[in-house]
Amino acid sequence: MRPTWDGARNLADLGGLELVAGGETKRGRVFRSAAREWMTDRGWGEARAAGVMTVVDLRNEMEHGRTRAHPAIDARSTAGVTIVGAPTEDPTDADFLERCGPWLDHPCSWADNLQMYPEKIARVLDAVGRSTSPVLIHCAGGRDRTGMIGSLLLLLAGATSDSIVANYDSGFRGAAEHRGHGWSFDRANDGWVLAADELWTDQELDAALADRRPVLRDWVETFDAEGYVVAAGVDDGTRRRLKGLLVE
Repeated sequence: MRPTWDGARNLADLGGLELVAGGETKRGRVFRSAAREWMTDRGWGEARAAGVMTVVDLRNEMEHGRTRAHPAIDARSTAGVTIVGAPTEDPTDADFLERCGPWLDHPCSWADNLQMYPEKIARVLDAVGRSTSPVLIHCAGGRDRTGMIGSLLLLLAGATSDSIVANYDSGFRGAAEHRGHGWSFDRANDGWVLAADELWTDQELDAALADRRPVLRDWVETFDAEGYVVAAGVDDGTRRRLKGLLVE
């Protein structure tokens, strides 16, 4: 059963997914969602009841802040919750925009993104691995950056290819329920703009996922997650914790 925290968009637990060695990933340890600002006071209470005291925010600084549509939150709702800002990219990097710009909502960008910023990814993994409480990871929509980091964590846990693809599908469909939640790069004007606020049709969504699944599956089946984490400089203790984080 999917968790429900009031206001939380595209919320899911990385538990309950099939492992190559048998069994399922551990529930209640890592959650993923869209931007946390959509959560209400009640939603934060429900997250805290689930044990969440660490939130890893994958967004860039320009994406932070509330809009008039976000609910007002009592400061007591998040008191004691550690918010770790850990962007996975540099939106001002011309090389990043050249290599990943056309694929910001596609697993085609993952290999380049990971290769370009190992120190940023290491910061994300360190925050997740060192947390003594359940963790919420999120970006803007809970689809792309969250999908990449979630898939990396699932690979380290030994999840099957099918379960990693299914988790990505779920995040992509969940994000499509709420448009206008993030930024996109306008190559014509060489700048970042708020994403369009139109909804996907069922046909567009199915076509988008049909295009992405084989790319994602190839990445899952060829990417050396453990080797990457070592090369990124994540220490031995944190690597061990990450490998066991989602395993009973």
